[in-house]
Amino acid sequence: MARIHPFRALRYSPRAGDIAALATLPYDVIPEELERDYKARSPYNFAHLILPRGDYAGAAARLQEWKRAGILEADPEEAVFVYEQAFPAPGTGEPLVRRGVIALADTEPYGETVFRHERTLSGPKEDRFRLLEATRVQFDSIFMLFPDPEHSVEEMLQTAAAQPAALEYADHQQTRHRLWRISDPEWIARLRDLMAPRKLLIADGHHRYETALRMGQPRTMMTFVALESPGLRCFATHRLVHSLPDFDPPSFLASLPDLEPGLDPLLSPPGCVRIGVVTRAGEFHTDIPAPEGSLNVTVLQDEILTPLLGLTPERVAEGGHLAYTRSRRDALDAVRAGRAQIAFLLEDLPVDGLARVAFAGQVLPQKSTYFYPKLGSGLVMYELPG
Repeated sequence: MARIHPFRALRYSPRAGDIAALATLPYDVIPEELERDYKARSPYNFAHLILPRGDYAGAAARLQEWKRAGILEADPEEAVFVYEQAFPAPGTGEPLVRRGVIALADTEPYGETVFRHERTLSGPKEDRFRLLEATRVQFDSIFMLFPDPEHSVEEMLQTAAAQPAALEYADHQQTRHRLWRISDPEWIARLRDLMAPRKLLIADGHHRYETALRMGQPRTMMTFVALESPGLRCFATHRLVHSLPDFDPPSFLASLPDLEPGLDPLLSPPGCVRIGVVTRAGEFHTDIPAPEGSLNVTVLQDEILTPLLGLTPERVAEGGHLAYTRSRRDALDAVRAGRAQIAFLLEDLPVDGLARVAFAGQVLPQKSTYFYPKLGSGLVMYELPG
């Protein structure tokens, strides 16, 4: 069962300045240029803590200095937080709203209450472990999904979001973030009762969750969003293959089933998964026979990457030969410029299909999902006890 707990959060105080100059994206989606921009905005920008570049002791010292100076302060009482993101959908501009609740939950191994959908890499886990070990603060929340078919939790969040927000800002991606602090024991008790029977699926934060397991952390800060949330979107992550020796585009294309010219429409017909394929020989799509409900990232791995190109999951995990992009234009440009030998273009993943296979225990290839927008970082932190 999902055991939810309020907590005394560590947060920026008014002394720190405008939250828009302090908050960031999560550490693992901040490119170098944006990191420089963040750090230039304020000496207290969150990037100074979450991107220590190996100086974990320095991050810990900075954290303590900010606490002594009153830049960061612990809340006087336990609470949970309702969190809302309003944003235009990439590509279409459709206005969307996604709400969640930030609280602690018990940390436990995968397979009973908590489920994963992708594998992790040792490097990022070691980085997050050393930062958590040095600072004893969980800086970023784990993004969790849960089934809410009756919309009971969503209705609680919608009602809370009708009140004036305690915090609000807009980021560089045109996402408006709003936060409400809730300490009412009755509200929290109702939330705990509603959440208790739910299974939890990690959307983002696998490395940080496994770091919490390694630390023996009894509870972990999470942001819970319903699978049925109208603003929940999971966008495609396209694959770029590069540096394969003796790669011959015509021979490779001849090995693909039902290959046709053109990329559009990139919609899978019944009984097949459609994948866009771009090489210097042109733009195509291939329809690969697959059982109903099959996910394109798994079909691509099992039917093309492993048997035709020798890119097994183990080889992919080691790095090399495979890169990723969320932009179709970038994928096409990579092939045209010779940075990639093949671009595989994928449809967006259906969230319900992802949840179905993950709750059944299936683990997808790395970089299978891209939930947008990312949670804001620097709004709420959790100090580990002891």
